[in-house]
Amino acid sequence: MKIEKFEQSGVIFETEKGFRLAIDIGSYTPVEKLEGVRVDAMIVSHIHPDHFSLEQIKKLSPEKLYIGNEGKKTLSGEILPFEIIEIKDGSHIDVGDISVDVFDVDHGPNVRELLKDNFGFLIMGDNQKIYFAGEMFSESGIDVANLEVDYAFFPIGSFYTFGPEEAFAFAKKFKKIGKVIAMHDRKTPGLKEQFLELAKGNFTAE
Repeated sequence: MKIEKFEQSGVIFETEKGFRLAIDIGSYTPVEKLEGVRVDAMIVSHIHPDHFSLEQIKKLSPEKLYIGNEGKKTLSGEILPFEIIEIKDGSHIDVGDISVDVFDVDHGPNVRELLKDNFGFLIMGDNQKIYFAGEMFSESGIDVANLEVDYAFFPIGSFYTFGPEEAFAFAKKFKKIGKVIAMHDRKTPGLKEQFLELAKGNFTAE
């Protein structure tokens, strides 16, 4: 599985067969950066603009957009060139040659309005398993004590999500992680370095 990171929490996963799945490429990624970038499908964890932006989605031009009911409602009335498929906590979806399990995660008390939909994802493809925590503030979602994954994506931005120490503590609860990838550092100097220092000697991290 090829992994290409974008700003904040954006990612594109590409399988050996060439299927391309985007997650959470939002307003922090300049539209110009997406020139010539195409995906087959896209999944959105929640409707905050740094994770969900119609302009960026249209530029990526997916055939299918997987989104919660809250996001689906914001798109009602729009004439869109892609199919919208609603997801919820407990959904299992097959997207090309990738499968995804959807689960709710806690966004914490600091958001201005409580979200109805805020998801994490367990992604499987090319015999690899990837845990994507989304915008997680406190330990929530699926039980990870017996979970072995090749990659785990954790936010480390603090205030709205885990900080470096919380993300590190959560990572230690997994049975096994091949590599931890930090995201959502909100451009705050030092957060990523702090997380990488904690991970040193415990996990492979970037």
